[in-house]
Amino acid sequence: MHLVTQSYFNAFCKSFGAPYKDTKNFEAFANYCIFTKYTGDTVEVADLVYDGADPGIDGAFMYLDDRAVMSFEELAEILDGSRREYAVSIVFTQVKSSTHWLKVEIDSFIASIVDLLSDSPAQPHAEHLAEFRLMFKKIFENIGRIKNGLPNLHAYFLSAAPDTEASEINAAFDIGEKALKRLGYSHDTRYIKGHRDFIHNLWLAADGPVEARLPTIGYAPFPAAPSINNAYVATVLARNFIDTVLKNKDGSPRKKLFEENVRDFLGVDADVNSEIAGTIGEEGRKSRFGLMNNGVTIVASSVRPAGQEIFIRDFQIVNGCQTSNVLISLDEKVDASVSLMVKLIEADQPSVIDDIVRATNRQSKVEDAQFISTLDVLRKLEHYFNARGATEANRLYFERRKGQYGPENIAPVRIFDVRETARCYSAVAMMRPDLASRYPNRLTGELLNDVFKPGSSEESYYTSCFAHYRLKLLLGNKKFDGRYSKLRWHLLCAASKYCAENFKKLACKSRDEALYNLFAANEGVWFDRLDALIETAIPDPDISRDLLKSPPLMAVVLSNVDKLKNK
Repeated sequence: MHLVTQSYFNAFCKSFGAPYKDTKNFEAFANYCIFTKYTGDTVEVADLVYDGADPGIDGAFMYLDDRAVMSFEELAEILDGSRREYAVSIVFTQVKSSTHWLKVEIDSFIASIVDLLSDSPAQPHAEHLAEFRLMFKKIFENIGRIKNGLPNLHAYFLSAAPDTEASEINAAFDIGEKALKRLGYSHDTRYIKGHRDFIHNLWLAADGPVEARLPTIGYAPFPAAPSINNAYVATVLARNFIDTVLKNKDGSPRKKLFEENVRDFLGVDADVNSEIAGTIGEEGRKSRFGLMNNGVTIVASSVRPAGQEIFIRDFQIVNGCQTSNVLISLDEKVDASVSLMVKLIEADQPSVIDDIVRATNRQSKVEDAQFISTLDVLRKLEHYFNARGATEANRLYFERRKGQYGPENIAPVRIFDVRETARCYSAVAMMRPDLASRYPNRLTGELLNDVFKPGSSEESYYTSCFAHYRLKLLLGNKKFDGRYSKLRWHLLCAASKYCAENFKKLACKSRDEALYNLFAANEGVWFDRLDALIETAIPDPDISRDLLKSPPLMAVVLSNVDKLKNK
């Protein structure tokens, strides 16, 4: 393997606690690089690789807009619970750590995809691919609500080999893409040659700084204000805004731009957005778009004017999610006559950013419950993590604001955002591993106020995250079989019950203290207890996907915990 590739791969394994053998970990590394190209969602290594029969497909992912959907149940819940339109991307990967290209492997990957999507597949499929077929069918049952009438289909053959000009290899990719197009199942259809430099660029883009140079028609500074370093209001061409701010250099939409915005994109057909779209769609009105629209507000770590351009770094759109997404959706209709007003604010103090988010969205009559990033509970939780972590050798960080620890070079495995914290708390404190594994988006949606309830113990959130962090490290260090990764939420729930019922016998003051001790050690008495718990609660990690998502599994696991009462 090339030295640079090996370096990036090692960094991934160290940061994410990859628990498998090198070949499987390399699959996870390459799949992570692709995953971050489509979404800003967090993902676990165990969700990037799969066990079971391998028909030549290493990864199968589905995205609705820029959100990853990991299960049939979650997809059905989304589609059945809303009537809006979605842009759907279906992504397949095949990963090779070899430094040589083989035409037969390139051909075999396409044949496997064609077979998987056929009415009567000939090859045996692992459980995750069988479920993916169900998800694929569910999309077509709702085809009237899929943007462009069909999903996008992107296949990536990823290899540690350098790029090649060999005619038989490049011809294999061309022929493979034509085979996918002939299926007639997709709008934008691609078969991508993912050579080592391609993977390198994706890895560097995954967590690197977001920068842009936005050309302006004109701009003016705001007067100086406390805790605001720089601020400008600019008039820009919407075309330039799309190409430099909303899209990457390769033309793909930027991810993580709207984490500070309190509302997800509602769809082009929503009332407010249909008006925006209508203005852009009419030749006589589009030139007045900038006057009729409230504009976009951007907060960045750096805002610097240079001539008629403004440079921004590490930026978030805190108000204007709907406007921005409509512009992307109607990209082909946005010409040089469409203008836009943009506020650009350089600020780094959390309280100031909170005020900006609240004030700019208040003008849109957004309900208080939607202010996820400004909930008092989350702010107090951030303070608790900081105070508690100051005494820890490997402290954990609560990321209330997406990317806030990016400049500090902290291993991702020690950073818990709102969604990941909710999953940990759900498994440990709420005893609902099913929500953590199958319905994570529900935890920060309809169940938000149940998960982050005022008055809940901050220690329970911290301990839940600590237990998950340590379990991932123990799996990554091969202290436990890597196959337990897919069962981590059930193991956390089992550990929670064990510690709740036995903390006094274990000479601890609370369940949380016992749980912390149970996961803190790499050896010794507490580690032996954890080892016994895992072996007793789930003796065999080879559990089918269907059983994994069934309610009886958790009942069996918790029943097994009772066998450890005297240990």
